[in-house]
Amino acid sequence: MATVKGTTAGREGVLSAVLIELKNERFETMYQTLSDENGTFELCVPDGSYPFLTAVRDYGQRYLEYWAQNVPACGDLELHIRIDTLEVYGLHAFIVKGAAKALSIYFRPMSLEKFKAGEADIAPVLTENDITVTVNGKKSRVYVADRVREYTGEEGRYLSAYLIRTSIPEGVKEWERIDITVRDPEKHIGCATLFHQSFL
Repeated sequence: MATVKGTTAGREGVLSAVLIELKNERFETMYQTLSDENGTFELCVPDGSYPFLTAVRDYGQRYLEYWAQNVPACGDLELHIRIDTLEVYGLHAFIVKGAAKALSIYFRPMSLEKFKAGEADIAPVLTENDITVTVNGKKSRVYVADRVREYTGEEGRYLSAYLIRTSIPEGVKEWERIDITVRDPEKHIGCATLFHQSFL
């Protein structure tokens, strides 16, 4: 058995009653728990790799979700989760062969305020200075952040995503875990975590 544990917080500090769920590839909930009054949680689950972990409270009203992908449950895994009115989803990372030594990270950010206002494009406007990345727990430098027009599948409808290039921190030979935090001009935050599929 493995233990997935950690803490939950909002922008102002500890946040209780956050629903944490491990999900399969079809986004069906396999295991779930709530964080307690101290913002701590613990899930005991069979060893394995879980496609998704989400954390949310008052979704679409006061907060959006935190996402973790390719969650490696083997022994103890610790996550320090923060939720607010931004969300980071669709997170992917890759290294372009033959290009400058850098990590390329793709993600879709969503703003609760833009969603509530009924805006067609719900992505906040971000610059390199609004994005924080750590790779295997080490701070990474964001070199460039490009806003990308992404087709939604509906004729004539697009959303914005971001493709960023970051440094590979000193001592990191292979990335195993990427943590990303975005902040919009109003200082709302969104966080997400991506584990390498071969990490487990």
